[in-house]
Amino acid sequence: MNTNTKAGDKITFSRNGMIFEGTIVVVNENTVIVEITEDDQKLLLLPNNRTVVSHSNYKNLSSK
Repeated sequence: MNTNTKAGDKITFSRNGMIFEGTIVVVNENTVIVEITEDDQKLLLLPNNRTVVSHSNYKNLSSK
């Protein structure tokens, strides 16, 4: 786990061949829960605007 990762950090991640940006809401041992835009939610066909991303599958853009 990246010990520098915390709630509020902006990240990018890849899903379905597209790049998305979001804000970390929860940091778990192996994953983070990320809040994304409603437009991205619709593109990903998700039931809400949060998704789970593995620590190995995102890039941290900034920290709050």
